[in-house]
Amino acid sequence: MAVKALVLGLDGLDLGLVQQFGPERLPNLHALMFRGAFAALRSVQPPATLPNWTTFLTGVDPARHGVFDFTTRKGYRVRFTAGTVREATTLFAQLDQLGLRCACLSFPGTWPPERLEHGIFVSGWDAPVAFEADRSFMWPPSLYDETVERFGAPSFDDVDEFHADAPGWIERLPDALVKRVGRKADWARWLLDRQDWDVFALYFGESDTASHYLWAHHDPDSPRSPGDVPIAQREGLQRVYEALDQALGSLTAAAGGAETEVTVLSDHGSGGSSDKVLYLNRLLAQHGLLRFRARRGRGGAGLKEIALRRFPPRLREQMFRLGNAWLPSRLESNVRFGGIDMAHTVAFSDELNYFPGIHLNLAGREPRGIVQAQRKRETVLRIRASLLGTRDPWSGKPVFRDLIPREEIFEGPRLERAPDLLVDLHLDDGYSYNLMPSEPERPARAARWRQNLMDARAFDGSPFRRLAEHEKLGKKGRSLPGSHRPYGFMALAGPSVKPVGRIDAHIADLSATLLCRLGLSVPSSFIGRVLWEALQDEGRVPPVVLPEPSRRAPRRMQNESLVESRLRALGYIE
Repeated sequence: MAVKALVLGLDGLDLGLVQQFGPERLPNLHALMFRGAFAALRSVQPPATLPNWTTFLTGVDPARHGVFDFTTRKGYRVRFTAGTVREATTLFAQLDQLGLRCACLSFPGTWPPERLEHGIFVSGWDAPVAFEADRSFMWPPSLYDETVERFGAPSFDDVDEFHADAPGWIERLPDALVKRVGRKADWARWLLDRQDWDVFALYFGESDTASHYLWAHHDPDSPRSPGDVPIAQREGLQRVYEALDQALGSLTAAAGGAETEVTVLSDHGSGGSSDKVLYLNRLLAQHGLLRFRARRGRGGAGLKEIALRRFPPRLREQMFRLGNAWLPSRLESNVRFGGIDMAHTVAFSDELNYFPGIHLNLAGREPRGIVQAQRKRETVLRIRASLLGTRDPWSGKPVFRDLIPREEIFEGPRLERAPDLLVDLHLDDGYSYNLMPSEPERPARAARWRQNLMDARAFDGSPFRRLAEHEKLGKKGRSLPGSHRPYGFMALAGPSVKPVGRIDAHIADLSATLLCRLGLSVPSSFIGRVLWEALQDEGRVPPVVLPEPSRRAPRRMQNESLVESRLRALGYIE
């Protein structure tokens, strides 16, 4: 069957690794780059999964589509929402209105699936089914029945990331991910053969999982490298990239080869993590901007540890559904904010490693806010002056590159969902600092941390420490050896694309450029530009106008714990 446009989303795929592995290992990716255009694709900042994929799928700013994180904060409480709060239709729904036949498959932040009249839609891994997809996962629902009959029920529990420190887990991971890529490619080829498609878009998440867990084995210079790594483990990350390259080759051939408009993109890049930990709330406290409660216990953190690491996955899911999501939201809220004395706090952080930000404790907005609106600008300047001078206690180098007001990055009616300040950290000799929750410390733990430092500057309550040896390979919910980078990967090829080589591009540009390659003009609400420098018909505006994206009312979950349990079971959140 013929496909006019093929889109492959490869989560966390990094141009540097593609170039490092080379054309012998990744012939299909390099062939695509050679015959078209490629880029180190700039992400929406920060380079987090949901805001970036949702921006590509909708073409609009995160402050317009409303998806910044897996949770939505109100006051000192968070709800697990994932993509259910999205307020803009995807470009596939808009193409569907024009009668185009589209398939949008497995992208994150897309549950519930959009009900396309002329195509199919399959939700991503944030859908509320912890072990096997059900009929609510796919549109039309009959597609689920056909998929199960031919391939079995789609499952997500083949890799339990909460037990990544179990014996043999790392060694088994590359094989598990390679098999998963193969299964998904087989399913996609089956769908490609069913009919002609105008746009066929498919997501793979295996490159991101591999980078998070296998980077220290791949990179001998990583401060978290386990040392003498066997060849099989050292090549694990490369093997996953090779499997994705093979999938790309088979899918482009099935879609029509050189006659198909091909777009390959990632939401962010990947790199290594340092062995240094930064506790952002402790740093705020050190500057008098935050106060912890006088007496703090482990509370929610202790319950989470029991639930997530000692219970089997099915029991975890059942427990987190109790009380109509009251329990999971209460636990997560308590872990993030329960130890903070908000009545004496100017600013606080969620301390999310993948989305570092700072919230002002504004009076009238927060339940116990103390910062008056007229002093907001003054407070922002105070926070910047306090934190931008922070130095790494080992190297003496600056830690913060910038603290950016959200208004300078995002624009739209849902700006309030973003942190007031976005935190941009320097790399530590090429490796990222690890943000971790500011848990209460105990003397024995503090003593161990002092041993890990090369000097006596570690103490109970310090904003910095180094990881112990047993922590360096990490597991989900804790610091991982691989982390996100703001530049990912893009390759374009097909009849409309010139062989121009490397260009500059932002992830939102690919939404606009895809429409242009389909012969459609770009809605004014799209934030990206058409990459004219890569196209044969440079500067020619297509005559057919795509409708402006309609406002999509967010679906209120009957039980928000479904979303929460889904994310936890998959290991994306702690």
